Amino acid sequence: MTELPETVDIFGWLADRTGCGTIRVMQPMDALAEATGRSVLYSEKIKTQGFMPKVIVGQRICKDGPTDLWQHVASNEHRPKLVFELDDDLWNVDPSNHSAYDWFLNGFDRKANEYHNVPDNLRANIHVADRVTVTTPALAEIVGQWNDNVHIIPNYLPEWVLEHERPKNDRLTIGWMGSATHTMDWEQASGPVARFLKQNPKVGFHLIGAPYGKWFKVPEDQIKVTPWIDGVENVWKAIDFDIALAPLRPHLFNRSKSNLKALEAAALGIPIVASDVGPYPDFIEHGKTGFLVKRDHEWGKFLRELVNDEAMRLEMGAAAKEKARQWTLEGHIDEWASVLMEW
Repeated sequence: MTELPETVDIFGWLADRTGCGTIRVMQPMDALAEATGRSVLYSEKIKTQGFMPKVIVGQRICKDGPTDLWQHVASNEHRPKLVFELDDDLWNVDPSNHSAYDWFLNGFDRKANEYHNVPDNLRANIHVADRVTVTTPALAEIVGQWNDNVHIIPNYLPEWVLEHERPKNDRLTIGWMGSATHTMDWEQASGPVARFLKQNPKVGFHLIGAPYGKWFKVPEDQIKVTPWIDGVENVWKAIDFDIALAPLRPHLFNRSKSNLKALEAAALGIPIVASDVGPYPDFIEHGKTGFLVKRDHEWGKFLRELVNDEAMRLEMGAAAKEKARQWTLEGHIDEWASVLMEW
């Protein structure tokens, strides 16, 4: 990172620029700068000399080198305020998510073929932070073991997403968007969804992101698989579903998940069929903004109801969008401001 000003109010030290980095650091900080006029910057790298922000937000810092720097800053008497940002339960990753399990539970980086002291680093870096931000009460409970100043800031979406008119398909399409961290969720739900698709060959199926299409064994012209798209905003713009799916397996890791997938669908006016697990029962109004699945056969049951009733789809989608209006980033930017700017 070069040519930075000597003084910045808030600096976001990103773990990545994928979904987590965008939604938990980049978008909130951009909105904060717009709302307050404060000086805000973010990057995956941080300058170590001649640069002293007032606040550093560290996202998921756990590699050995960055940990050494975080701990060094924390040990200085005259230092920035440190906020540790986390949005997943990294201590209960399921082994089916191979790379994340290797990394967060064992500290093994498959790409670099090297080990880091990740589990201990996470705990130590959380411990020395002045504040910690998380997405859900369940995650706050876990992180509270190492820091008693934890702030819950849910995921919110920019207002423009609600005004975006999603693209339409020639035929009715159900779909799912997500990363390759949902193997255990689709292991449970793919069978019932595949049966529904085989029984309803006129219904299209669109997967965006992870390559789970091979599990469904449906004709090629019925399924569309879009590889992961760079930029979360571009992913949102590519969503063309009439009905969204959100399978989630009952699992300790999923207990700390946020309602983001349901919120994204709602903001785009899409009714959703989701597992009655984790964050979804608190967000989805069963029968009004979507359906909650308790038993496997209900995937087909609720999908049939939505596929066969256009008026229901439109009514549920409209109700979901109205609910999403309560979850805009601009409408909740004061939550980020109170944590990052009020000391």
